[in-house]
Amino acid sequence: MKMSIFTRLSLTFLSVLLPFYGLTMLLNKQGSDSIRSEITRSVSSRDQFYMQNLEQEIKRLSQIFYELLVDNDPMLIGVSHDFSDPDLLDKVKVLQKRLQMVKASSLFVEKPMIYFPSMDRVITPNGLTDEDKLQNPDEIDKLSRSVDPNRIVQLQDGRFYLSLRYPMSTSLDRPPLFVVMFELSASQLKNSLQNIVNPQQGDFLLVHTEEHWALSSSRDEQTVQSLKSLAAGKTNRSGAGSVKLGGTTYWESYVSSEALQLSLFVFIPDEKVLGELKSYEKWVWVILAVSIAVILLLALALYRLIHNPMRRLVSAFRIVQQGRFVPIAETEAKDEFRYLFEGFNRMVSQLNVLIHEVYEKEISTQRSELKRLQAQINPHFLYNCFFIMGGLISDKEYNKAFGFVNYLRDYYRFITKNAEDLILLQEEMRHARTYVDIQTVCYGDRIDVEMEPLPEFLNAIPVPRLIVQPIIENAYKYALVRHSERGELWLHHKVENGCLTILVEDNGQSLDDAAIAALSEQLDTTEIKGEEPTGLINVHRRLRLMYGSDSGLTLCRSQLGGLCVMISIKLKNIS
Repeated sequence: MKMSIFTRLSLTFLSVLLPFYGLTMLLNKQGSDSIRSEITRSVSSRDQFYMQNLEQEIKRLSQIFYELLVDNDPMLIGVSHDFSDPDLLDKVKVLQKRLQMVKASSLFVEKPMIYFPSMDRVITPNGLTDEDKLQNPDEIDKLSRSVDPNRIVQLQDGRFYLSLRYPMSTSLDRPPLFVVMFELSASQLKNSLQNIVNPQQGDFLLVHTEEHWALSSSRDEQTVQSLKSLAAGKTNRSGAGSVKLGGTTYWESYVSSEALQLSLFVFIPDEKVLGELKSYEKWVWVILAVSIAVILLLALALYRLIHNPMRRLVSAFRIVQQGRFVPIAETEAKDEFRYLFEGFNRMVSQLNVLIHEVYEKEISTQRSELKRLQAQINPHFLYNCFFIMGGLISDKEYNKAFGFVNYLRDYYRFITKNAEDLILLQEEMRHARTYVDIQTVCYGDRIDVEMEPLPEFLNAIPVPRLIVQPIIENAYKYALVRHSERGELWLHHKVENGCLTILVEDNGQSLDDAAIAALSEQLDTTEIKGEEPTGLINVHRRLRLMYGSDSGLTLCRSQLGGLCVMISIKLKNIS
């Protein structure tokens, strides 16, 4: 692939500059990876530490659950209905103090209580009361059925509970004697999670895999749902990675607790993790863009200094190749290109002097050849016409003979008129029609002729004389007259891709495909073998001289079975 000077200059400068910027970007990426790795280890260790502490705390609370279940005091209260008994009230006070100790010893327990379904009473750290009893029967039933003290349940109002019933067996479907319930503080859970990630820096999501509740630092429900969608499929697993949400890339860390059936997810926007490095990276890209722009401007300046004069010189040589010897406009700059331009102009001037005479002689020779080809007359045709005319007169067909004489008059007046080199296509087709009328008199009904009329927009096209009639004459002479059956001649036209094509087709049987191919080869040769292709070659040469290599004759097999001669004239070459 050939590259221009501008491209080479630009690539040279870029090949020097880009490795340095590539090294800068590589170092920046390595720094980003190192920071991300450190943050991953830090947050992951905090996740693990938090989950371990939460497991230990829930395990400690579970131990308290079991201690209360095996204690005789709640059992005796559960089977008794007389709270006027002083011993029973003492037991209530003992349980009240134990619940106070539970609340004081745990950061997460907000309200410990013991619920007695048979009396619909609750023991809280404040004593025996019915003010704190649960109102929703479904929630009471849900908590009363719990036999797993590690299972954190969320109620409809958003409160979190740990609960354990006594007796623990639920197979008989009987209500429990009592239920130990610890309401957990959602705010304390959130505050403890904020030690892992600040809400201004990222979001956390605590998910229970069985209860399907989620605790998040975000108050926006849509954001919570989006975070839950990112966490989907990663519960009960631990790890870290990168995820995308709404066009924003998040760094993600997650850890799970099989004992608590909890999964903790931490989401931090990538820009928060690599904020400063991202800013540096943007500046590197800005500097790179500015550097490339400067390189392109420098290359453009060198391009204008070197390539533009070279392009002007090459364009001037191409003009000379086209046969137009035009001097190049000299520049005011006194540099090496000025000497080149002056030398080129001297060369063009000398070529004009040397070529002018040869060119004029060539043009004169071409015009003489054109005149000679236009004036070419077939003596056999003239003899046959006089013979036919004599026969008509001897048969006393005077009207037909008179019409025949008029056809001959128009025919010879046309071919002997040399006032103009070019005529209208309408006149050329009229002359072809005259020739066909003459041959119709000669051969009668033996030959059927169909000539399609030209549309109006083609009538005024200038063409050389005698480009259609010689083709028709060739068809009569070598195809139709020798045809043993009824002859057919079809003259029609088409216009495609700016080219007018006149088609002359016959049904002659004297030429096979090899003969047609041989005739096609002779069209562009200077040596004429035999008499048959002379008319075709004459027309082909004149069209080439007049309109260029895109015009001329093309030979192929006719739709009628004989020879098809296509006369092509490139309309764009006609002024």
